[in-house]
Amino acid sequence: MTPPWALLLALVLVGVAAPVAAHPLRSTAVLLDLRGSAVEGEVQLPLDQLELTLRRGLLEETSTLVARRGEELTRYLEEHLSVLAPDGRAFRVDLRSPEVRQIDGSEFLVVQLSMSPPPGATARALSLRYDAILHRVVTHTVFVYVRSDFEGGVFSAHPELLGVLRYRSTSLEMDRSDGSWWRGFQSVFVLGTRHIAEGTDHLLFLLVLLLAAPLLGAGGRWAPSPSMGHGVKQVIKVVSAFTLGHSLTLAAGALGVLQVPQEPVEILIAVSILVSAVHALRPLFSGREPLIAVAFGLVHGLAFSTVLAEFGLDTRALVLSVLAFNLGIEVMQLAVVAVTLPWLLMLSRSPVHALVRRAGACFAGVAAVGWIAERAFALQTPIVPFVEAAAGHALLGVALLAGLSLAVVGGTRLRARRVRRAGSVLSATVVGSASRGLGQGVSGGGHA
Repeated sequence: MTPPWALLLALVLVGVAAPVAAHPLRSTAVLLDLRGSAVEGEVQLPLDQLELTLRRGLLEETSTLVARRGEELTRYLEEHLSVLAPDGRAFRVDLRSPEVRQIDGSEFLVVQLSMSPPPGATARALSLRYDAILHRVVTHTVFVYVRSDFEGGVFSAHPELLGVLRYRSTSLEMDRSDGSWWRGFQSVFVLGTRHIAEGTDHLLFLLVLLLAAPLLGAGGRWAPSPSMGHGVKQVIKVVSAFTLGHSLTLAAGALGVLQVPQEPVEILIAVSILVSAVHALRPLFSGREPLIAVAFGLVHGLAFSTVLAEFGLDTRALVLSVLAFNLGIEVMQLAVVAVTLPWLLMLSRSPVHALVRRAGACFAGVAAVGWIAERAFALQTPIVPFVEAAAGHALLGVALLAGLSLAVVGGTRLRARRVRRAGSVLSATVVGSASRGLGQGVSGGGHA
Protein backbone atom coordinates (compact mmCIF):
# COMPACT_ATOMS: atom_id res chain seq x y z
CA MET A 1 0.00 0.00 0.00
CA THR A 2 1.30 3.47 -0.91
CA PRO A 3 2.22 5.54 2.16
CA PRO A 4 0.03 8.63 2.70
CA TRP A 5 3.07 10.95 2.64
CA ALA A 6 3.96 9.71 -0.87
CA LEU A 7 0.48 10.55 -2.17
CA LEU A 8 0.68 13.99 -0.58
CA LEU A 9 4.10 14.60 -2.15
CA ALA A 10 2.81 13.54 -5.58
CA LEU A 11 -0.13 15.96 -5.32
CA VAL A 12 2.19 18.80 -4.35
CA LEU A 13 4.53 18.06 -7.26
CA VAL A 14 1.65 17.92 -9.74
CA GLY A 15 0.27 21.20 -8.40
CA VAL A 16 3.65 22.88 -8.77
CA ALA A 17 4.43 21.36 -12.15
CA ALA A 18 1.09 22.18 -13.78
CA PRO A 19 1.61 25.93 -14.22
CA VAL A 20 5.21 25.36 -15.32
CA ALA A 21 4.10 22.89 -18.01
CA ALA A 22 1.71 25.54 -19.33
CA HIS A 23 4.75 27.76 -20.00
CA PRO A 24 7.46 25.65 -21.69
CA LEU A 25 10.88 26.50 -20.36
CA ARG A 26 12.77 28.77 -22.74
CA SER A 27 16.18 30.38 -22.54
CA THR A 28 17.39 33.96 -22.60
CA ALA A 29 19.96 34.96 -25.21
CA VAL A 30 22.48 37.76 -24.75
CA LEU A 31 24.00 38.67 -28.13
CA LEU A 32 27.14 40.83 -28.13
CA ASP A 33 28.55 42.79 -31.08
CA LEU A 34 32.12 44.02 -30.56
CA ARG A 35 32.51 47.27 -32.45
CA GLY A 36 35.77 49.08 -31.92
CA SER A 37 35.65 50.92 -28.61
CA ALA A 38 32.22 49.68 -27.49
CA VAL A 39 30.04 46.60 -27.28
CA GLU A 40 26.55 46.68 -28.77
CA GLY A 41 23.97 43.94 -28.75
CA GLU A 42 20.61 42.82 -27.48
CA VAL A 43 18.99 40.72 -24.78
CA GLN A 44 16.17 38.35 -25.73
CA LEU A 45 14.03 37.36 -22.73
CA PRO A 46 11.17 34.83 -23.11
CA LEU A 47 7.94 36.44 -21.95
CA ASP A 48 6.63 33.29 -20.29
CA GLN A 49 9.73 33.16 -18.10
CA LEU A 50 9.43 36.86 -17.28
CA GLU A 51 5.84 36.22 -16.23
CA LEU A 52 6.98 33.43 -13.89
CA THR A 53 9.47 35.88 -12.41
CA LEU A 54 7.46 39.09 -12.10
CA ARG A 55 3.82 37.87 -11.95
CA ARG A 56 2.60 41.05 -13.67
CA GLY A 57 0.23 39.70 -16.34
CA LEU A 58 2.76 40.20 -19.10
CA LEU A 59 1.10 37.69 -21.41
CA GLU A 60 -2.37 39.26 -21.32
CA GLU A 61 -1.89 41.95 -24.02
CA THR A 62 1.54 41.53 -25.55
CA SER A 63 0.75 44.01 -28.34
CA THR A 64 0.57 46.84 -25.76
CA LEU A 65 3.14 45.46 -23.32
CA VAL A 66 5.91 47.90 -24.24
CA ALA A 67 3.58 50.90 -23.98
CA ARG A 68 2.26 49.70 -20.61
CA ARG A 69 5.38 48.33 -18.94
CA GLY A 70 8.35 49.09 -21.20
CA GLU A 71 10.09 51.41 -18.73
CA GLU A 72 9.42 49.08 -15.81
CA LEU A 73 10.87 46.07 -17.65
CA THR A 74 13.92 48.07 -18.76
CA ARG A 75 14.58 49.14 -15.15
CA TYR A 76 14.23 45.53 -14.03
CA LEU A 77 16.85 44.47 -16.55
CA GLU A 78 19.15 47.33 -15.50
CA GLU A 79 19.01 46.08 -11.90
CA HIS A 80 20.12 42.60 -12.94
CA LEU A 81 22.82 43.43 -15.49
CA SER A 82 26.26 44.92 -14.87
CA VAL A 83 29.59 44.86 -16.69
CA LEU A 84 33.05 45.38 -15.19
CA ALA A 85 36.49 45.95 -16.69
CA PRO A 86 39.33 43.60 -15.62
CA ASP A 87 40.44 46.21 -13.05
CA GLY A 88 36.97 46.30 -11.45
CA ARG A 89 35.76 49.59 -12.89
CA ALA A 90 32.24 49.58 -14.26
CA PHE A 91 31.23 49.83 -17.89
CA ARG A 92 28.47 52.26 -18.76
CA VAL A 93 25.44 50.17 -19.77
CA ASP A 94 22.57 51.71 -21.73
CA LEU A 95 19.35 49.78 -22.38
CA ARG A 96 16.86 51.02 -24.96
CA SER A 97 14.18 50.21 -27.52
CA PRO A 98 12.29 47.37 -25.82
CA GLU A 99 10.00 45.46 -28.17
CA VAL A 100 8.04 42.21 -28.30
CA ARG A 101 9.34 39.93 -31.04
CA GLN A 102 8.37 36.49 -32.29
CA ILE A 103 11.40 34.17 -32.23
CA ASP A 104 10.97 30.53 -33.24
CA GLY A 105 7.24 30.78 -32.68
CA SER A 106 7.46 32.23 -29.15
CA GLU A 107 7.18 35.77 -27.82
CA PHE A 108 10.28 37.45 -26.42
CA LEU A 109 11.01 40.83 -24.93
CA VAL A 110 13.99 42.16 -26.90
CA VAL A 111 16.01 45.04 -25.45
CA GLN A 112 18.93 46.72 -27.21
CA LEU A 113 22.05 47.34 -25.15
CA SER A 114 25.23 49.39 -25.44
CA MET A 115 28.24 48.91 -23.16
CA SER A 116 31.07 51.47 -23.06
CA PRO A 117 34.30 50.74 -21.15
CA PRO A 118 35.75 53.18 -18.61
CA PRO A 119 38.55 55.51 -19.80
CA GLY A 120 41.70 53.62 -20.75
CA ALA A 121 40.01 50.20 -20.75
CA THR A 122 39.35 47.98 -23.75
CA ALA A 123 35.93 46.79 -24.82
CA ARG A 124 37.39 43.39 -25.68
CA ALA A 125 37.87 42.24 -22.08
CA LEU A 126 35.07 42.37 -19.52
CA SER A 127 33.19 40.57 -16.78
CA LEU A 128 29.44 40.16 -17.29
CA ARG A 129 27.10 39.87 -14.29
CA TYR A 130 23.56 38.85 -15.23
CA ASP A 131 20.78 37.24 -13.19
CA ALA A 132 17.50 38.48 -14.70
CA ILE A 133 14.92 35.66 -14.36
CA LEU A 134 17.69 33.43 -12.94
CA HIS A 135 17.21 34.83 -9.43
CA ARG A 136 13.64 33.46 -9.37
CA VAL A 137 13.39 30.63 -11.93
CA VAL A 138 16.12 28.22 -10.92
CA THR A 139 15.71 26.07 -14.04
CA HIS A 140 16.26 28.98 -16.41
CA THR A 141 19.40 29.30 -18.56
CA VAL A 142 21.03 32.27 -20.28
CA PHE A 143 23.16 31.74 -23.38
CA VAL A 144 25.73 34.46 -24.01
CA TYR A 145 27.00 34.77 -27.59
CA VAL A 146 29.43 36.92 -29.49
CA ARG A 147 27.30 37.66 -32.53
CA SER A 148 29.72 39.93 -34.35
CA ASP A 149 33.45 40.46 -33.81
CA PHE A 150 35.44 41.35 -36.92
CA GLU A 151 38.83 41.09 -35.21
CA GLY A 152 37.87 37.70 -33.81
CA GLY A 153 36.52 36.42 -37.11
CA VAL A 154 32.95 36.02 -35.80
CA PHE A 155 29.92 37.12 -37.80
CA SER A 156 26.17 37.09 -37.27
CA ALA A 157 25.57 34.05 -39.46
CA HIS A 158 27.73 31.95 -37.14
CA PRO A 159 27.69 33.43 -33.59
CA GLU A 160 30.17 32.07 -31.06
CA LEU A 161 28.93 30.79 -27.70
CA LEU A 162 30.80 32.48 -24.85
CA GLY A 163 29.14 30.60 -22.02
CA VAL A 164 25.94 29.64 -20.23
CA LEU A 165 24.64 31.34 -17.08
CA ARG A 166 22.47 29.48 -14.56
CA TYR A 167 21.06 29.88 -11.08
CA ARG A 168 23.95 30.69 -8.69
CA SER A 169 26.32 30.84 -11.67
CA THR A 170 25.57 34.31 -12.97
CA SER A 171 28.93 35.72 -14.05
CA LEU A 172 31.03 35.26 -17.16
CA GLU A 173 34.48 36.47 -18.16
CA MET A 174 35.30 37.55 -21.72
CA ASP A 175 38.80 38.24 -23.01
CA ARG A 176 39.15 38.66 -26.77
CA SER A 177 42.22 40.86 -26.72
CA ASP A 178 44.05 38.46 -29.06
CA GLY A 179 41.90 39.50 -32.03
CA SER A 180 43.31 41.40 -35.01
CA TRP A 181 42.14 42.96 -38.25
CA TRP A 182 44.13 40.33 -40.17
CA ARG A 183 42.13 37.51 -38.55
CA GLY A 184 38.91 39.24 -39.52
CA PHE A 185 40.17 39.85 -43.05
CA GLN A 186 41.04 36.16 -43.44
CA SER A 187 37.67 35.05 -42.10
CA VAL A 188 35.72 37.28 -44.49
CA PHE A 189 37.95 36.16 -47.38
CA VAL A 190 37.03 32.54 -46.64
CA LEU A 191 33.35 33.53 -46.47
CA GLY A 192 33.69 35.03 -49.95
CA THR A 193 35.13 31.82 -51.39
CA ARG A 194 32.44 29.74 -49.69
CA HIS A 195 29.67 32.03 -50.92
CA ILE A 196 30.61 31.24 -54.52
CA ALA A 197 31.42 27.57 -53.88
CA GLU A 198 28.05 27.02 -52.15
CA GLY A 199 26.00 29.39 -54.32
CA THR A 200 24.64 27.14 -57.05
CA ASP A 201 22.99 29.98 -58.97
CA HIS A 202 26.15 32.13 -59.05
CA LEU A 203 28.28 29.17 -60.09
CA LEU A 204 25.88 28.16 -62.83
CA PHE A 205 25.78 31.70 -64.21
CA LEU A 206 29.58 31.79 -64.39
CA LEU A 207 29.72 28.40 -66.11
CA VAL A 208 27.12 29.46 -68.69
CA LEU A 209 29.21 32.53 -69.47
CA LEU A 210 32.19 30.27 -70.10
CA LEU A 211 30.29 27.95 -72.47
CA ALA A 212 30.14 30.47 -75.30
CA ALA A 213 32.96 32.81 -74.31
CA PRO A 214 35.63 31.11 -76.53
CA LEU A 215 33.34 31.36 -79.60
CA LEU A 216 32.38 34.04 -82.11
CA GLY A 217 28.78 34.82 -82.98
CA ALA A 218 28.02 35.46 -86.64
CA GLY A 219 24.75 35.29 -88.54
CA GLY A 220 22.85 34.02 -85.53
CA ARG A 221 25.19 31.06 -85.10
CA TRP A 222 28.29 30.26 -83.08
CA ALA A 223 31.64 29.64 -84.75
CA PRO A 224 35.09 28.78 -83.37
CA SER A 225 37.45 31.66 -82.55
CA PRO A 226 40.24 32.30 -85.07
CA SER A 227 42.80 31.10 -82.53
CA MET A 228 43.16 29.78 -79.01
CA GLY A 229 44.64 33.12 -77.91
CA HIS A 230 41.61 34.99 -79.20
CA GLY A 231 39.33 32.68 -77.22
CA VAL A 232 41.31 33.30 -74.03
CA LYS A 233 41.07 37.08 -74.56
CA GLN A 234 37.30 36.80 -74.97
CA VAL A 235 37.01 34.89 -71.70
CA ILE A 236 39.18 37.44 -69.87
CA LYS A 237 36.98 40.28 -71.13
CA VAL A 238 33.74 38.61 -70.06
CA VAL A 239 34.96 37.50 -66.62
CA SER A 240 36.57 40.91 -65.95
CA ALA A 241 33.34 42.67 -66.92
CA PHE A 242 31.32 40.47 -64.57
CA THR A 243 33.85 41.18 -61.80
CA LEU A 244 33.60 44.93 -62.37
CA GLY A 245 29.81 44.83 -62.19
CA HIS A 246 29.45 42.83 -59.00
CA SER A 247 32.32 44.69 -57.28
CA LEU A 248 30.52 48.01 -57.72
CA THR A 249 27.19 46.91 -56.28
CA LEU A 250 28.81 44.77 -53.59
CA ALA A 251 30.55 47.86 -52.22
CA ALA A 252 27.54 50.14 -52.68
CA GLY A 253 25.12 47.69 -51.08
CA ALA A 254 27.34 46.71 -48.15
CA LEU A 255 28.14 50.35 -47.32
CA GLY A 256 24.46 51.30 -47.41
CA VAL A 257 24.73 53.57 -50.47
CA LEU A 258 22.39 51.33 -52.48
CA GLN A 259 19.58 49.37 -50.85
CA VAL A 260 17.34 47.08 -52.89
CA PRO A 261 14.88 44.45 -51.55
CA GLN A 262 16.34 40.96 -51.68
CA GLU A 263 13.38 39.22 -53.36
CA PRO A 264 13.54 41.01 -56.75
CA VAL A 265 17.32 40.63 -56.76
CA GLU A 266 17.03 36.86 -56.40
CA ILE A 267 14.48 36.77 -59.23
CA LEU A 268 16.74 38.85 -61.48
CA ILE A 269 19.63 36.47 -60.81
CA ALA A 270 17.51 33.59 -62.09
CA VAL A 271 16.51 35.69 -65.12
CA SER A 272 20.18 36.44 -65.82
CA ILE A 273 20.90 32.70 -65.91
CA LEU A 274 17.98 32.08 -68.28
CA VAL A 275 19.06 34.84 -70.68
CA SER A 276 22.67 33.65 -70.61
CA ALA A 277 21.54 30.08 -71.30
CA VAL A 278 19.56 31.20 -74.37
CA HIS A 279 22.58 33.23 -75.49
CA ALA A 280 24.77 30.13 -75.18
CA LEU A 281 22.39 28.28 -77.51
CA ARG A 282 22.15 31.06 -80.09
CA PRO A 283 24.00 34.40 -79.90
CA LEU A 284 21.76 37.25 -78.75
CA PHE A 285 24.37 39.96 -78.19
CA SER A 286 27.26 39.11 -80.51
CA GLY A 287 30.27 41.28 -79.68
CA ARG A 288 28.52 42.83 -76.67
CA GLU A 289 29.07 40.01 -74.18
CA PRO A 290 31.24 42.17 -71.83
CA LEU A 291 28.46 44.78 -71.55
CA ILE A 292 25.90 42.11 -70.70
CA ALA A 293 28.34 40.60 -68.17
CA VAL A 294 28.69 44.01 -66.48
CA ALA A 295 24.91 44.44 -66.29
CA PHE A 296 24.32 41.00 -64.82
CA GLY A 297 27.32 41.47 -62.53
CA LEU A 298 25.57 44.49 -61.02
CA VAL A 299 22.62 42.25 -60.13
CA HIS A 300 24.75 39.50 -58.60
CA GLY A 301 26.72 42.07 -56.59
CA LEU A 302 23.51 43.20 -54.87
CA ALA A 303 22.99 39.64 -53.68
CA PHE A 304 26.59 39.44 -52.45
CA SER A 305 26.19 42.68 -50.48
CA THR A 306 23.37 41.34 -48.30
CA VAL A 307 25.81 38.93 -46.66
CA LEU A 308 27.98 41.77 -45.35
CA ALA A 309 25.08 44.09 -44.58
CA GLU A 310 23.78 41.58 -42.03
CA PHE A 311 27.05 41.55 -40.07
CA GLY A 312 26.41 44.87 -38.34
CA LEU A 313 30.06 45.98 -38.58
CA ASP A 314 31.47 49.43 -37.93
CA THR A 315 32.75 51.48 -40.89
CA ARG A 316 36.41 50.41 -40.69
CA ALA A 317 35.59 46.73 -40.36
CA LEU A 318 32.97 46.99 -43.10
CA VAL A 319 35.42 48.51 -45.60
CA LEU A 320 37.95 45.76 -44.89
CA SER A 321 35.18 43.18 -45.15
CA VAL A 322 34.09 44.46 -48.57
CA LEU A 323 37.66 44.14 -49.83
CA ALA A 324 38.21 40.68 -48.31
CA PHE A 325 34.83 39.32 -49.40
CA ASN A 326 35.34 40.55 -52.95
CA LEU A 327 38.82 39.01 -53.09
CA GLY A 328 37.40 35.71 -51.87
CA ILE A 329 34.77 35.80 -54.60
CA GLU A 330 37.40 36.56 -57.26
CA VAL A 331 39.73 33.80 -56.15
CA MET A 332 36.94 31.23 -56.27
CA GLN A 333 35.77 32.50 -59.66
CA LEU A 334 39.31 32.22 -61.02
CA ALA A 335 39.51 28.69 -59.62
CA VAL A 336 36.29 27.78 -61.46
CA VAL A 337 37.65 29.30 -64.68
CA ALA A 338 40.99 27.51 -64.23
CA VAL A 339 39.44 24.05 -63.88
CA THR A 340 36.88 24.39 -66.70
CA LEU A 341 38.21 26.80 -69.34
CA PRO A 342 41.16 24.68 -70.60
CA TRP A 343 38.83 21.80 -71.45
CA LEU A 344 36.31 24.09 -73.15
CA LEU A 345 39.09 25.68 -75.20
CA MET A 346 40.36 22.24 -76.22
CA LEU A 347 36.86 21.34 -77.41
CA SER A 348 36.03 24.72 -78.98
CA ARG A 349 37.30 23.72 -82.46
CA SER A 350 35.59 20.34 -82.33
CA PRO A 351 31.95 19.51 -83.22
CA VAL A 352 31.71 17.95 -79.74
CA HIS A 353 31.83 21.43 -78.19
CA ALA A 354 28.43 22.23 -79.69
CA LEU A 355 26.94 19.21 -77.91
CA VAL A 356 28.53 20.21 -74.58
CA ARG A 357 27.42 23.82 -75.02
CA ARG A 358 23.83 22.89 -75.82
CA ALA A 359 23.58 20.38 -72.99
CA GLY A 360 24.99 22.87 -70.47
CA ALA A 361 22.78 25.69 -71.72
CA CYS A 362 19.64 23.53 -71.56
CA PHE A 363 20.49 22.42 -68.01
CA ALA A 364 21.04 26.04 -66.93
CA GLY A 365 17.84 27.18 -68.64
CA VAL A 366 15.74 24.54 -66.90
CA ALA A 367 17.36 25.40 -63.56
CA ALA A 368 16.62 29.10 -64.12
CA VAL A 369 12.96 28.36 -64.86
CA GLY A 370 12.75 26.38 -61.61
CA TRP A 371 14.27 29.25 -59.61
CA ILE A 372 11.98 31.82 -61.25
CA ALA A 373 8.93 29.70 -60.42
CA GLU A 374 10.07 29.36 -56.82
CA ARG A 375 11.23 32.94 -56.21
CA ALA A 376 8.64 34.87 -58.19
CA PHE A 377 5.54 32.71 -57.77
CA ALA A 378 6.35 30.56 -54.69
CA LEU A 379 5.84 27.41 -56.78
CA GLN A 380 7.69 24.33 -55.58
CA THR A 381 9.00 22.15 -58.41
CA PRO A 382 11.30 19.12 -58.48
CA ILE A 383 13.73 21.16 -60.59
CA VAL A 384 15.45 23.06 -57.78
CA PRO A 385 16.15 20.00 -55.56
CA PHE A 386 17.50 18.17 -58.62
CA VAL A 387 19.79 21.09 -59.51
CA GLU A 388 21.06 21.36 -55.93
CA ALA A 389 21.75 17.61 -55.87
CA ALA A 390 23.59 17.82 -59.19
CA ALA A 391 25.67 20.73 -57.87
CA GLY A 392 26.96 18.42 -55.16
CA HIS A 393 28.71 16.44 -57.91
CA ALA A 394 30.33 19.41 -59.65
CA LEU A 395 33.83 17.96 -59.42
CA LEU A 396 32.63 14.79 -61.12
CA GLY A 397 31.23 16.94 -63.92
CA VAL A 398 34.58 18.69 -64.34
CA ALA A 399 36.35 15.32 -64.42
CA LEU A 400 33.96 14.07 -67.13
CA LEU A 401 34.52 17.26 -69.15
CA ALA A 402 38.28 16.83 -68.85
CA GLY A 403 38.08 13.18 -69.88
CA LEU A 404 35.88 14.02 -72.86
CA SER A 405 38.24 16.81 -73.98
CA LEU A 406 41.31 14.60 -73.72
CA ALA A 407 39.54 11.80 -75.59
CA VAL A 408 38.42 14.12 -78.40
CA VAL A 409 41.81 15.82 -78.77
CA GLY A 410 43.62 12.49 -78.52
CA GLY A 411 41.34 10.95 -81.13
CA THR A 412 41.83 13.92 -83.45
CA ARG A 413 45.60 13.68 -83.18
CA LEU A 414 45.53 9.92 -83.70
CA ARG A 415 43.48 10.31 -86.87
CA ALA A 416 45.86 13.02 -88.07
CA ARG A 417 48.85 10.72 -87.53
CA ARG A 418 47.10 7.94 -89.42
CA VAL A 419 46.35 10.29 -92.29
CA ARG A 420 49.96 11.45 -92.38
CA ARG A 421 51.18 7.86 -92.21
CA ALA A 422 48.82 6.84 -94.99
CA GLY A 423 49.98 9.81 -97.03
CA SER A 424 53.60 8.85 -96.48
CA VAL A 425 52.92 5.26 -97.58
CA LEU A 426 51.03 6.50 -100.63
CA SER A 427 53.85 8.89 -101.52
CA ALA A 428 56.42 6.13 -101.12
CA THR A 429 54.34 3.83 -103.31
CA VAL A 430 53.99 6.47 -106.01
CA VAL A 431 57.70 7.29 -105.91
CA GLY A 432 58.58 3.59 -106.00
CA SER A 433 56.31 2.98 -108.96
CA ALA A 434 57.73 5.95 -110.79
CA SER A 435 61.28 4.78 -110.09
CA ARG A 436 60.52 1.31 -111.35
CA GLY A 437 58.91 2.70 -114.48
CA LEU A 438 61.90 4.91 -115.13
CA GLY A 439 64.28 1.99 -114.64
CA GLN A 440 62.35 -0.15 -117.08
CA GLY A 441 62.42 2.66 -119.62
CA VAL A 442 66.18 3.01 -119.36
CA SER A 443 66.67 -0.77 -119.70
CA GLY A 444 64.45 -0.94 -122.76
CA GLY A 445 66.40 1.88 -124.39
CA GLY A 446 69.68 -0.04 -123.96
CA HIS A 447 68.37 -3.13 -125.76
CA ALA A 448 67.27 -1.04 -128.65
